[in-house]
This record gives sequence, structure tokens and C-alpha cells, in this order.
Amino acid sequence: MTTRAINPYALVFALALAALPLCGSAAEDTLRFLEMRVREDPLDFTAQNRLADSYIKAMRETGDLAFLDRAAIAARASLEAVPAGRNPGGLTELAMVEFESHHFAEALKLAQQAYGIDPRNLAAMATTGDAYVELGNYKEAETVYAKLAKNDKTAPSILARLARLAELNGDNLKAIGLLAKAAKDETWFLVRLGEIHFRTGNLAQAETEYQAALKQKADSFLALEHLAELRAAQTHYDEAIALYQKVISQVPRAEFFQALGDLYVFMGKPDEAKPWHGRALAAYLKSIELGNSHYLHHLANFYNDVQENPAEALRWANKDLELRHSIYAYDALAWALYKNGNFAEARDTMKKALALGTKDAHLLYHAGLIYSRAGDIKQGQAYLKQTVAINPSYNAFHAHR
Repeated sequence: MTTRAINPYALVFALALAALPLCGSAAEDTLRFLEMRVREDPLDFTAQNRLADSYIKAMRETGDLAFLDRAAIAARASLEAVPAGRNPGGLTELAMVEFESHHFAEALKLAQQAYGIDPRNLAAMATTGDAYVELGNYKEAETVYAKLAKNDKTAPSILARLARLAELNGDNLKAIGLLAKAAKDETWFLVRLGEIHFRTGNLAQAETEYQAALKQKADSFLALEHLAELRAAQTHYDEAIALYQKVISQVPRAEFFQALGDLYVFMGKPDEAKPWHGRALAAYLKSIELGNSHYLHHLANFYNDVQENPAEALRWANKDLELRHSIYAYDALAWALYKNGNFAEARDTMKKALALGTKDAHLLYHAGLIYSRAGDIKQGQAYLKQTVAINPSYNAFHAHR
């Protein structure tokens, strides 16, 4: 009988993985089995790949970013066990880890490499398209998604990607139609559908979709925090606060601290807002200190609109733009330039944010103020009118901007 020499790096990865606590999600049994499998055989790259994928799914389901670290360990252990040239699955898992870590250029490179090795790898193709979207390469993303659609035009994940492109290109009705086909009984798709209804001022339909999502998964943090936003927009403040507190007890993440602080400000209670904003800022900065990139965009907007510091807003907006050239990165930069009094430069940057014709009231509100201060009053007023036309409830509470 032949034996395989254990790669010391793979063993280190496996031992590190074994030291991590198990999750309590619905996928716990699968995770237990896969974790046991890689403890027994660190060179089982197939198990490592499945484990990485399970951790990514657990992160998306629970909101716990610690699962991302576990997924990275498993994906790298897989590639240590079997090199990339014979292990496109390991490359794909690592690409998804990098994507979820907001390292979009790295994710694109890895996904393209995986797809080049195995053109049947649809997960690698999808991650390639997703990375293109975040990098602002929208035409390339459209091409990739069109190829995906040739494989299965009815798959919810493909419909949702096409819906995102439609939304970015200014066709909210098409996006709603595609998501309605995708949603059915899937919690995440229902939340996304509700979010577009909310952002276009249809609060009643947003309620319908969020309640449908909660019917599928009563403890979904995504559905709960979107419902909290909706309740605040409806001026049901006590219920909104209770919902945010429930979300925070499940998923103590920085953006939810900020959302609750923002709600207290909206209610005219700055003293109650202050500790939540303090916790949010501390968590944002701690994440950056640890080398993570999740909250660069959040920091830019925090210093733009919450704890106004134009210089810091500009600093973080530029760092966000280093990662991606999406329309929303340009919007954050334009708004930071506006807050710094650089109105002409803000207008030129805002043109890039509006390049796709996106019908987003938040973008158009920024554009209206920026163009007006840059001296183009007529265009500024036109954008402000579009803001209200797209979302008549724009002045209500919004956390997702």
C-alpha cells in the first residue's frame, strides 16, 4: 500500500481549521462531517473545497464574517494539497473568498484562471461576472452573464444577476420582473425584490416581499434589518428600534450599529444615536486595522453624512475607489468632493456615477445638489425632480443608500 506524504502547509491549515468552533446554522451536520473529514485527511482537496463553499454559504446566511476566514483556510488548504492547474475548484472557492472580502481584482484573476482551466466551471464564470460588476466593468459583466444565461435562463441566481444589471442600467421595472421570477421561496431573492420596491417608493409591496422572506426563514437577519428600515420609513419607530436590536443581537456588525444610530438621529434623538455611531465607527476602523476591506465604502459615507469630516470622507472614498470603479464608488467620491467644496470636480466625478443612467433616487439627489453648487442650476433641479419621481418616499428613513 502506498502512502502520501502530508504537505506541512496543508496540515497547518487543517489544524488551524480544527481549532475553530463549529457554527450553529442549519448546515451544522454538513460542516461537522466535512471538518472531521479534513482532520482525518488534510489532503482531501475535494472535502476542503466543499468545506470552503459551506463556510461561504454560512457567512451569507448568518452574516458572521468569521466564516470567511474559515473558508479562506479551507480553500488554501485545498490548493496546497493539489496545485491550481489540477484544482480549478480550489481556485474558484478562493476567488469567492476574495470576492466576499471585497478584493475584487484578486477575485477576478482567480476566477478567470479557474474558468480557463475548466470552461464548464459555471461558478468561476459567475464570480468573474460578479467581480466585473464591482470593478465597474459593466459591459464585460453583461457578456459573462449572457453566457451564463445560455446554460439556464430560469436559474434564480442567473435571473438575480440579470436583475442587478437591469437595475444598474436604469430599468427598475425589468429588474423587478426578473427578481419576481427568481424569488419564489428563496429568502435572499425576496429581500432583494422588496428592497427595489422600497427604493422606488412602493412600501406596501416591499412589506409583502419582506414578510414572505420571513415566512421562509423567520430569523433571517437580512429580512429583519430590511423590515426595520421599512418600519422606520413608516414612522413605526418603536418597532423599528426593536427589530434593529434583534438583528444586532444576532449579527453584531458595524453597519447595523450605524443604522440604529441613524434612526435615532432621524427621530431627533442625537444623544441616543451617539453611542451607536461610536460603536459603528470603532468597528469600521477595527476591521480596517485587521486588513479587511469590507468597510471602506461605509467609512466614506460615515464621514460624509454621520460624523461629518470632509477630509476623512475624501480619504476613504479614494481608498474605496482603489478597490473598484463602480458607480457607487464614484458617487461616494463625488459626495466627498462636494463636502470639501470642490464642486466642479464633484460634478465631473458624479458624471461617472450617472454614466449608466441608473434610476436611483440617492444618486440623483446627490447629483442635484452637486450640479446646482457647480453652477448648473437647471440640470441640478432636473435631477432633484427625478429623485422624487423615482422614489416619492425618498425623504422617509433610509438605511440602504
